[in-house]
Amino acid sequence: MIKAKNVSFTYDTVSVLKNITFEIEDGDFVAVVGPNGAGKTTLAELLVGLLPMQKGDLEIDGIPIQNIKERTTIGYMPQRYSIDKLFPGTVREILNAQEVGLSRLHPELDIHSLLPKKFVELSGGQQQRVLVALAMHNNPKVLILDEPTVGVDAKTMREFLKLLKHISMDHRITILLITHDVGLVPSIANKTLCINHDICCIGPSSDTNKMLKKIYGSYVEHHHV
Repeated sequence: MIKAKNVSFTYDTVSVLKNITFEIEDGDFVAVVGPNGAGKTTLAELLVGLLPMQKGDLEIDGIPIQNIKERTTIGYMPQRYSIDKLFPGTVREILNAQEVGLSRLHPELDIHSLLPKKFVELSGGQQQRVLVALAMHNNPKVLILDEPTVGVDAKTMREFLKLLKHISMDHRITILLITHDVGLVPSIANKTLCINHDICCIGPSSDTNKMLKKIYGSYVEHHHV
């Protein structure tokens, strides 16, 4: 479903990604982990077309991303702290502005009761569900979520990740979840993609610690990195 070969990206003179190569299969639930500033969000923004390709090949469903004119193939949930100010209205107004038909909302997201409420007044868990609804309204083949559990309590985080796993299995959507909560990875993802600039490895989630040792240089003994 996603194929990267020698993908590189540089901001000014800073090399964020260098010769990154990996493949993700249709229906995979992939946790994307690595140090802060290692290129995880840059990779997500390349996939959704927010950044231009500079070097290498990046394909989704066999099509080079620069040739994908309609981005309905991918649903994207950016980091919550970066979008709160973009949604001053009610949930209904937000969905209408994004041309999201209410009939296309996935019932498991339980959005209808939130329609008259202002987005900024919702709880962290409720905001998560609205943002996933926005990302999924075109029934994408790939869903990318950038740190969706930041700022929510442990119970809300577990419920949200359980919902994502349910969506992945029921709708066979390929999911890329950028996260720092490494301890949760084996329970939700079937694969882990570890990135640290020019170091990239992918494998079963049960091997997460081994891969983290490669990109960090030592085992991670706690759940948050």
